[in-house]
Amino acid sequence: MKTIIPGDIRNQAHEYYSAMRQLVDEDASLTVLHIDNAYTFIAQGVKADKPDNLWVFDIGTVKTAQDFFKHVPPTPGEVEYAIMEVEDEVMPLHKLLVPNSSLYTFDSAVREAAVLGVVTETSEGIIFARSEMEYVFSRLAAIISGRPASQDVLPADNTFAASLLILREVMHHLAFKEITILPHKG
Repeated sequence: MKTIIPGDIRNQAHEYYSAMRQLVDEDASLTVLHIDNAYTFIAQGVKADKPDNLWVFDIGTVKTAQDFFKHVPPTPGEVEYAIMEVEDEVMPLHKLLVPNSSLYTFDSAVREAAVLGVVTETSEGIIFARSEMEYVFSRLAAIISGRPASQDVLPADNTFAASLLILREVMHHLAFKEITILPHKG
């Protein structure tokens, strides 16, 4: 976890949080997840103007894929090593997050993973349950373990694997039962 947050990332997080806040109940505890190419942030709060807390992690779709995956698809060992590193990044937040907060994102990478499973569409957005995310991850794990990739429609690139892995670790270790994916922030 980064202790010094660059201004551009802080501004982006505040912008995403503010945009998300306009789309959800004003009094609800809100957690925003953004998985970027080189970093991931989680912004959380109950105030309308800016998040109460912001955490930035040194993991992202491209960075994690480049740092840990040397093969396409990655090997089981590469994935296990990546999981350990991502866990180490996100686990400390477990005791810092406001309980019963709802998890939201604008991320197209999360949307890409969600449409590969069963989702619930609401007027608010697409709801991707943790159980469905785990189902998509188990399909990826089967390919990583040797099942021919041609037997599934999962994207065959390591950035997809990295984004799904990060999403999985966030949802699992931070106890989010679902994530709501809103239309891309314009």
